Amino acid sequence: HSNREEIQLGGIVDKGPVAQSEESNPPRLCRIDEIVPGKWINATYSHAPYVPMRGEVQQKTCSDFDPNADIWQTWEWMPHAVTSNDCLFSSNFDKDQYCALTSNKTVAIIGDSISFDHYLSLTHLLGLPKALPKARNKFPQVISEPCNGTSKLIGQRDFLLTKVGDVIQTHSPDVIILNRGAHYTTDDALQQHFNHTLIRQLETWQAECIDKSSKQCLLIWRTTVPGHPNCDQYTHPAESITEMEYAIKNHSNAVGYNWDKFQHQNKLVLDLLARSSLDFEIMDAYDINILRPDAHAGGSDCLHSCLPGDDIYSYITQHMLQLKFEQE
Repeated sequence: HSNREEIQLGGIVDKGPVAQSEESNPPRLCRIDEIVPGKWINATYSHAPYVPMRGEVQQKTCSDFDPNADIWQTWEWMPHAVTSNDCLFSSNFDKDQYCALTSNKTVAIIGDSISFDHYLSLTHLLGLPKALPKARNKFPQVISEPCNGTSKLIGQRDFLLTKVGDVIQTHSPDVIILNRGAHYTTDDALQQHFNHTLIRQLETWQAECIDKSSKQCLLIWRTTVPGHPNCDQYTHPAESITEMEYAIKNHSNAVGYNWDKFQHQNKLVLDLLARSSLDFEIMDAYDINILRPDAHAGGSDCLHSCLPGDDIYSYITQHMLQLKFEQE
């Protein structure tokens, strides 16, 4: 599917001879709950999937990124289910497939700066021109029209999800990807906002989707990943979530940013959503990117990851769109 030439890929398992039967079922896509657990494996390509312009990507272009390099080394997420359950998950982005899946649809990514990086990653993978001018704070909402204008993609900076109702009213999105968490508020404030405002807005949106019988709507909640203290010390992914959680809980900087409370609040949010009447899917970013202490922008920033390279949320988005819109 990719226009990148793959040179080598670590960790491929020999599954033995191919089944003889012509009638054997084609491999299926991994279910959402099979995307984790997994591990990060090394992969090398002839070039990166895109080249961000300096200053354009929230100043988050990876500091060691060389657009003229002959090879591009990266890490790719490999769900254990790919080998144990024989399902498919791709860490390559298929622009044509995304465009087919989102034809005449609006995808809205609403959340903090990490959600905005997810939006930027998608715009780059879709081959859009420069995502943003450098003056970033003046643009709380950016709208792109990828796929030759046949699809719409909205990036909305909205730390505490107070603008979700406005986005729904103005744009009537088919797909909403939400996150809040990196900007910490108390459990009480979080629950109040969910129970009194956010869940009602989303329930109304979903009810309207069902009324418009031709429209299928997809709600995705992305869990929040804490930063990693002393991220500059890491050169490759971690293998143990427990080890990373221990490092976060026992570092004063991390505690100062409330990073140690993110997992508890992830569970709280998922519990609040589960108690509602909402139909939603979970993008389990926490279990995936807590294992990437090496993927940060670095310097004093151990929360944001850098691009290209941390495009995993875009790959999972494409996978979820496939599961929702291809197989119904």
